[in-house]
Amino acid sequence: MEAFIPATGRAIQGATSHHLGQNFSKMFDISYQDPNDPSGKTKALAWQNSWGLTTRTIGVMVMVHGDNRGLCLPPAVAAYQVVIVPVGLKASTTDEERATVAEVCMQYYMELKAAGVRVKLDDSPNTPGWKFAQWEMKGVPLRIELGPADMAKGEFMMAKRNIEPKKGSKLVAKKDKLAETVLKTLDEVQQEMYDKALGVRDEKLASVDDWNNFSPELNKGKLVLIPFCGDVKCEEAVKDKSKEESVDAEVEGGLTMGAKSLCVPHEAKYNKSCPATCIFPGCGKNTWTVDGVPTRTLFGRSY
Repeated sequence: MEAFIPATGRAIQGATSHHLGQNFSKMFDISYQDPNDPSGKTKALAWQNSWGLTTRTIGVMVMVHGDNRGLCLPPAVAAYQVVIVPVGLKASTTDEERATVAEVCMQYYMELKAAGVRVKLDDSPNTPGWKFAQWEMKGVPLRIELGPADMAKGEFMMAKRNIEPKKGSKLVAKKDKLAETVLKTLDEVQQEMYDKALGVRDEKLASVDDWNNFSPELNKGKLVLIPFCGDVKCEEAVKDKSKEESVDAEVEGGLTMGAKSLCVPHEAKYNKSCPATCIFPGCGKNTWTVDGVPTRTLFGRSY
């Protein structure tokens, strides 16, 4: 599984499986009773595979969704999904009014926590503006603002982290539907972030059937879907030639390394009208197939 970083046009391996053979079983004597020996005395070394989804996916998440204000975390994985910030407290606000705001904020906190929301109440002495910037930088998906004026109307304000803060970007919601509204909004943020990332990735996918278009698309920071034979020597040739053709090119992201195979997407939509012959000049071999159908291989620059 390859993740795509649009800022650099490079892919990064997020999850993979490897055939380890007997390398580790030889080192650590991982053996079992050989079923082919009736006496039961012979030991055989285990054959192993591995599969892993590594912590590098956290870095990918930061690079894909982050912006100039800091982290932008999907609600499904954010440590805090919601932060509650008291607002509207002035020098003239009485101690009684401050206590009321604090009490209602705690009620919000307890209700959301009971609904399964990972919520933080920031009742620190810092100013609201400081808190806004702090929690935006930490990527908390949703901020709730609550002050005396909101309480008087039975309302609260919400600000989505994934939306640029500007006039009209905040949402007004009713207190009597607190948990329902917050959970629904978190789902919206999750979907909006996914759709945005997917849209950017789809814009950076190019299907190429002629080698002359391979490096130009690659140099636009794109991933390239091509008919490819799967031969190791041919892949090395693709890598060397794409690097050579990019030496003098103006490359998006400033990267002129060659391209390598990333994965073979099985979805039919990526394999429409896939030529039956490898794209590399002079190769002439048949394109890699899945269930007998010519299938494109995804190439791109990689970390």
